[in-house]
Amino acid sequence: MDDKNLSYPTWDEYIAEHGDKPPYEQPLRCPVCGKIYQRPKGAPHKRYCTPRCKDQAMVLKRRAPSQIVTCPVCGKQWESPHPRYTLCSPECRAERRRQQDTERHGPTLPPHEEVSRRESDRIERKIRLGVGRTQVLADLLMDYVDRFPSNAIRPHAVKSRSGRHAETMVVLRSDLHPGLVTPTYNISKFRQRMAQLTERVIRIRDIISETIPIERLIIFDLGDLVTGQGIFANQSWSTEKHVLEQIYGLAAPEIIAQDLTWLEHFPEVAEYSVPGNHGRTGREYPEAVNWDNVVAQEIKSRMEKIKHFTMEPEWNWWRIVEVYGWKFLLVHGHQIRSWLNIPFYGLTQKGMRWQGSIPEGWNYLVHGHFHVPFNFPWNNFEIIGNGSLVSDDEFALRELGMNSRPAQQVFGVHPDHGITWRYTLMLD
Repeated sequence: MDDKNLSYPTWDEYIAEHGDKPPYEQPLRCPVCGKIYQRPKGAPHKRYCTPRCKDQAMVLKRRAPSQIVTCPVCGKQWESPHPRYTLCSPECRAERRRQQDTERHGPTLPPHEEVSRRESDRIERKIRLGVGRTQVLADLLMDYVDRFPSNAIRPHAVKSRSGRHAETMVVLRSDLHPGLVTPTYNISKFRQRMAQLTERVIRIRDIISETIPIERLIIFDLGDLVTGQGIFANQSWSTEKHVLEQIYGLAAPEIIAQDLTWLEHFPEVAEYSVPGNHGRTGREYPEAVNWDNVVAQEIKSRMEKIKHFTMEPEWNWWRIVEVYGWKFLLVHGHQIRSWLNIPFYGLTQKGMRWQGSIPEGWNYLVHGHFHVPFNFPWNNFEIIGNGSLVSDDEFALRELGMNSRPAQQVFGVHPDHGITWRYTLMLD
């Protein structure tokens, strides 16, 4: 800076000497570069010759004085231009970044794991950006399949099943209608299908017993074991035998023979029954005066001395049977109304009402009557509907719109899990 320039004051020096800002014609000296400048008319407060000198002055004004600091990485003391600058060299700054990465992401991985991590990060970034998401995942899967060693798959050891808990096998038997005549059902078909039911229950028992011990058989007789007289207008010409011949010549003998055969293959057999609607004797008589109850009493009287067999008929229209603490509500099903010829709404509504009105709690609602086998859960119970021995049944066609196939149901009950397996035995 020339000495002659010192004869010109700076903005601050002029104000300190004269107590007012300098006039426009007064030459001023720039306090940064020392250059002489004169303020233009449109800049009454211009203190510096150029904007660059103004910026430099602002930097110098904000900059704190240098001070001695200690580097937190190497421990060296050095003169820092600002208190926040504490690292003395680029090497210390790089080391500090490595330390922060370790604190944030954990220790440094081995080389092969680091490559895998970087590859995973790259794929994740692509997925987040939506770039070929499906293709990226497919490529990644194929890459791992190719690298996966074939000998890495080891099957788990098979646990012995010898300790499995014994279960009870339950057979639903209902809607036999011996003596009823349809285009494909008569007395001969009744006997044939009863024999098929006997054989297939034994076959199922043999299959299940290979893995699960079966300790007893329970039979649920759900009504309509015979077809009565005088209840419906067509009963007089739709049956081959009157009701007494059906009881003592067909239903009771065939059921007893079936029970005795099953008793040869099961440690014990128990039978529980409820009456149906086809065995009613007339509207003027009580509900208990039912031909199905006569069949049950006949079976009980003939087999009361047979060892390992129990028969418990029920005169009432419902009963509860307990198996390992699981309770089965048995009804025939004619108490349930259908809407639009569909019984499922009536079943769910009646089931929920019976849960609130029958004193004993129960888990399964088991019924016949509709001649079509089905089962489904509802709320906190399950509904199980049994089939019939009758084929080409006018009732199922009229009420449900279904051409019924002869069928009965069988299932297993576990002490802890309730029903664990089931079969629908088709008998046509």
